[in-house]
Amino acid sequence: MPAVPVYKDLNRPDETGLPLAWGLWGPEDQVGTLNRITPERVVEAAQLVKRGVRFNLDLPLHVPYGLLPTGAHRRRQAPELTLFKGEMPPHLVSRDDKMDEFYLQCSSQWDSLTHMGDARHGFYNGVQDHQVTQREGTRNGIDQVADFGLAGRAVLVDLVRWFERKGESIDPAGQRSISVEELAACIADQGVTLQTGDILLLRMGWVRAFLGAKEEAARSALFNWSFSGLSGEEDMWEFLWDQGIAAVASDTVTVERWPVPDGRPSLHLSIARLGMTLGEMFDLEALADDSAKEGNYLAFFTSSPLNVRGGVGSPPNAIAIR
Repeated sequence: MPAVPVYKDLNRPDETGLPLAWGLWGPEDQVGTLNRITPERVVEAAQLVKRGVRFNLDLPLHVPYGLLPTGAHRRRQAPELTLFKGEMPPHLVSRDDKMDEFYLQCSSQWDSLTHMGDARHGFYNGVQDHQVTQREGTRNGIDQVADFGLAGRAVLVDLVRWFERKGESIDPAGQRSISVEELAACIADQGVTLQTGDILLLRMGWVRAFLGAKEEAARSALFNWSFSGLSGEEDMWEFLWDQGIAAVASDTVTVERWPVPDGRPSLHLSIARLGMTLGEMFDLEALADDSAKEGNYLAFFTSSPLNVRGGVGSPPNAIAIR
């Protein structure tokens, strides 16, 4: 793998002063920071499997939109399933089904590098809008991640329990911004030293609060496009880059504090400028409970997103194994 410069040495081609980390893994690269997960890192991560315990990290596809009133999102909704009875020989009973209105980012999801572009420069690695077609030759789609093969060392960052130990709490809909200092302190408190190629799994408590809300009004209040999350400021970009983070997934709807301030850096902008892969609405509850019990915040992680040509996102089909 080619040498990658530290954050302060990245190219800054425009008046924003923000880096443009393009071309570092070659002009044809379409997976960005995932390149940090080398075969050697995967082999090392596989050694984390000691007990054979598996944790599904995907929510059911009807969550959250199937539990919210129509119009919770301007476009997305829960998929609609139709069950068919098949015609088979008398000694067999068969079923078939189909799914309509299936938005690839309707539930737990990865964002591909076509999810966000920079208005000045385009999508990651110089891809322009006319190259995002979902036809043959389309660029930066989720199929590139599927083909890359996403597996490696995951680090659970249980911010909920860390704040609770400090006598504080996080309102997942309260627009709390988690600073670099808080993120680093939580990781250190868990006894973890980050490594190049790590996948961060951030528990902020949104999934727990949403699934625990029994009334539609309470769930809607948690989905009012007001979310706590990581700061998207440049010091967070620098931290994630220089720590060698390959991807960041959280149990929140947006990973970062939302809404983001106009004209400011954001993690969504880092998708385009750094090639950062973000994941949202991961179900980290069982994994977090096991981490607290065992005192272990590492896991072997696998994810096989749908091989959809040019897909903007996909359910992660993610599993953590210990």
